Parts: sequence; structure tokens; C-alpha cells
Amino acid sequence: MLARQVLATRHEPDRLRLLLRLALAATLGGQDRHAEAFAEVQRADVLRRNLSQGDYRPATGAVDTVAATALFGLGRVTEAWPRAAAAYDACLATFGPNHYCTGKAKALLDSIDGA
Repeated sequence: MLARQVLATRHEPDRLRLLLRLALAATLGGQDRHAEAFAEVQRADVLRRNLSQGDYRPATGAVDTVAATALFGLGRVTEAWPRAAAAYDACLATFGPNHYCTGKAKALLDSIDGA
């Protein structure tokens, strides 16, 4: 995968690495490779913690959304729900109710609630 190649050459914590890890995690999750997706999102979370709030703002809620998706895919509903709720709350506060990311987090939360 191209994302893995780029990640192998860049080692400093920056927004590009964060976004690549999140994209890779989401792609793996879409392939039902939820354990690998969760491992990638854990790496992304480490990067997120090392970024300034300004660098992280465009990805607000994304780490929790992707983590909750992976956990839900693994059948770990009790762990997925708080992450999905945190993603929804963060997106709602940062972007408002009509933003794509807020809707995505809300849809995930509703799916988990329905499980």
C-alpha cells in the first residue's frame, strides 16, 4: 500500500502521518481487517497526542470514529460506544450538526446503539 510506503519514510509526528494512518486504518476496516485497523488507529492516536490543537483540528473526532469502527467490527461494542460518543461530541462541538464528520460519527453511534 502506498500509505505504508510513505509512513515508512516519514518519522516525525505531523498531520500528514496522522491522516495517512487514519486513511490506512479506515481502508483496512473497510476490508474487514479490523484488528489491523485498530492497530493503525492506536498509532494514529499517539501521533494525535503529539500534534498541536491547530494541526489536529481538521481531524477532530477522526481517531475516535475510526477506533470505534474497528472496535465495533471486532465485536467489542462496550469499548466502541464511548469512542463513538466521544467522536460525535467532538465533531458536534467543533464542526456543528450539519458537517459530514458529525453525521458520520452520529451514524456510527446509531449503528452501535442498534446492535
